[in-house]
Parts: sequence; C-alpha cells; structure tokens
Amino acid sequence: MQKREVLEKIQEAFAISFDDIEVKDIPSELRSFFRDDCLRYNRLPAFIMLGMSFVMESMMLFFYLAEKYVFRQELFFPQYIYLYTSMISLLVKFKEPSTILMFLELAVVSVLGIWSAVFSAIDVINGFSSYLFIQIMIINSLAFKIKPFVHCMINVISFVVYMLIVVFANLSYILTFAELINPFLMLIAACVMIALNDKIRLKSYMDKFVLKEQCLKLEFYANNDFLTRIGNRKSIIEHLDMMLSKKQKNITCIMIDIDDFKIYNDTYGHVMGDNCLIKLTNIIEKCVLGQNGKVGRYGGEEFLVLFEGKTEQEIISIADELLNRVRQENLEFYLKGEMKIVTISMGICFAEKTDDWNRRLFLECADRALYRAKKEGKNQFSIYKKLKEKIS
Repeated sequence: MQKREVLEKIQEAFAISFDDIEVKDIPSELRSFFRDDCLRYNRLPAFIMLGMSFVMESMMLFFYLAEKYVFRQELFFPQYIYLYTSMISLLVKFKEPSTILMFLELAVVSVLGIWSAVFSAIDVINGFSSYLFIQIMIINSLAFKIKPFVHCMINVISFVVYMLIVVFANLSYILTFAELINPFLMLIAACVMIALNDKIRLKSYMDKFVLKEQCLKLEFYANNDFLTRIGNRKSIIEHLDMMLSKKQKNITCIMIDIDDFKIYNDTYGHVMGDNCLIKLTNIIEKCVLGQNGKVGRYGGEEFLVLFEGKTEQEIISIADELLNRVRQENLEFYLKGEMKIVTISMGICFAEKTDDWNRRLFLECADRALYRAKKEGKNQFSIYKKLKEKIS
C-alpha cells in the first residue's frame, strides 16, 4: 500500500484534526513505513558503535600481541575483532530496509549489549565498576530505533548475562548487591526510555508524514482543478509559456467551450452540471493525452488544449475527433422545448513559427476563433486567420 493511500485511510478513519489521533490508533501500514525509516536511521549509530568497539578491540589486540604478560591474569577474547569487522562489512552491503538488515541491526544491538555485560562483569570481578555495561545499555536505548519489546528483551538478556557472571564469581554479598542494583535500576530506566522514545518518535513521524502529504495535496490543487482533476488555468498557461520560451515550432492553442452549458446547468441543476463537466473533461483529456497534448480547465465551461509539433492537418483531425466523441456521449437536454445533445465549439490558433508570438497573442487569437465558431452556429471549430472551418 502506498503512502498516499495510507493517508486517505487515516483521514477516512478519523475525519478529525490529526492532533487528536492517539499513537495506538495509527494504522499498521504507517507503522511499517516508520519501521523502514528506523532501519535506515539505525545504520549510522550501528556504524559509530561498531567503529568505536572495533578501535577499542584493536588497541587491546595490539597490546595483547605485543606484551602478552600484561593480560596474563585477565580474560581477553581477540576473536571479537573478526565479529566487528564482519558486521561493519555487512552494514555497508545492505543499505535498504530488508529482513536481512533488520536482523543485522538486532545482532549489532545484541552483541554490543552482551559484550558490554561480559566485560563489565569481568571488570567487577577484577575490582573495577560496571559503568561500561550501564553506559552501553543507555546509549543503545537512546541511539537505536527498533521495536520496543525486542529492544527491552535484549537489554534484559544482557543484564541476565551480566548478573549470572557476577553472582557466580564468589564475590562478597555487599559487593554483589552493589554491582547488581545499579545496572538493574538502569535497566528499568532504559526500558522506560525505549517505550517513551518510540511513542514520541512514532507520533512525530506521523505528523511529518501527514504534513508532507498535505503539502503534496496543496501543490496538486494549486496546479489542478478541484472538480475535474485536470490542470487549472495557472497550470495550462504556465505550460504555454514554457512552450513559447523554448521557441518550439508548430504550436497549437485550442480554446474549447461547451455549447449552451448555462441552459443545461439551469435546467438540471449544478450537480448534474458538474457531472456533465466531468464527463466531457474525461472525453477531452483522453483524446488530447492520446495525441501527446496538454489540457487544462481555463474557467467555467471553457478548456484550453495545447499541442506542439503537430501539423495543421493533424490538428484538424484531432478537432474532428473531439467533436465526434462529445456527440457520441449523447448527453441530452431540452432547449426551447426541443431535445438537444451537448456539443462543443472550438477556436484554434496554429503557428508554425513562434518567434514573434507571445501568450497574450495566442489566447486572443484562439478566443477570436472560438467566437467565430459560436457565431457561425456552434458544434464546430474555427482556425484563426485562415478561418478554415469545419461545420458538422
């Protein structure tokens, strides 16, 4: 499911201000997007933590190899350096969110937690403190964004490993209690932080996501007509300006007007009038886009169509097709007691060379041609200057 569909699902479900939505009510699809972004974010802290551990392990390995007697009474595991090297290499390889990257990042958090627990327990046995384990646990809890329950369980398992080593080290009761109580309190604090941070981050993510989608909607409706969903007057005129700025050859501007639309609207009401506009828009858009053109709602029941690179004969063929397709829709209404069908009139301005043309001139010429088509009986098109008309 795409993000835009998720946004619509949220809006349909709540239909209220997003400030009133609770985190527990956020759809699972949006949570999935949030977790994917968390996976991307986790790569940076994983690199930093693994890099720091790799540097520290490298230093210890150097002294271990240079002067083994320094560590004669200590426990040291040089094999850890291979673990960090492989994890860093894998993180470089898997850049996009995937199951492999998720398990890899979980492994990073788990290894760092258990590694710090083992080394802190050894420090305690040798008369030092458990600060390393506490610091790594707090840093992991703040730096990594993974599922709260899983993250808390990793911290708990790391603490259990630390506790078992300390308990079975035959230390005094007072020392054992002192070295267990502080990490235990920090474990509780870390789990609370994980839960609160996940809630805050998820709510913040949703707010940013909704804001981004609202900006996209504002941008869409700034350039498109709300009713017909095609380009609005601003959009189609900007497209004409762009075509003229490139000095394109064979530029065509077609102004289309629905014949007697006011009578249709007054007879059947605005709802039916809107439906008529939408149906005709779909017909015009399908035909124009099929010929690589651009269409926009110029205002009311008027449309503006632009083509480039078309010959005059091709434009006449397209205009004929538009007239026929609108007639075939057979939208009936009464006009002065007679049954009529909805038709369109078109004014065409065609220019082979556009060096001396500007937007105002194009629009004026198309408008004059449209006026001539209306004056001559509607349901037809007129080409400005040459006045080559097609009455059907």
